[in-house]
Amino acid sequence: MTDIAMQLHIEADADTVYAAISTTDGIRGWFTTTATADRDVDGLHELQFPGVPEAWRLRITEAEPSKRLVLAGENGPWTGTQQTYEVLARPEGDVTLRFTHSGFPAVDDAYRDFTYGWATKFVQLKAYAETGKPAPFFTG
Repeated sequence: MTDIAMQLHIEADADTVYAAISTTDGIRGWFTTTATADRDVDGLHELQFPGVPEAWRLRITEAEPSKRLVLAGENGPWTGTQQTYEVLARPEGDVTLRFTHSGFPAVDDAYRDFTYGWATKFVQLKAYAETGKPAPFFTG
């Protein structure tokens, strides 16, 4: 199995960053405007993308507010993969976000597309968490 691993510094507090990755409003602020997100373990995140007929479902397997969120892909191209977000508070009051998307079966075109995709989406996440101004990558 192959993993995507990224880390970024965000000049926002842990509560703000966690809300951006774990709530409906947060996800709509940087990722896709057609998202819904439960917050508790066993709940779902459902993400809709333009031109994709079915929402991608992610089951919450771990949720430690302001610290850690783990999502398991249930359908679409993320089936069988896991996304782990670790929000690491820094003494300065900002955070390091450590992200791993694990379980890809191979380093193929889809894997390469998702690697690039996450990098571009996290630019949006960083800007949203730092400014509070919504600028979702996908709309509609």
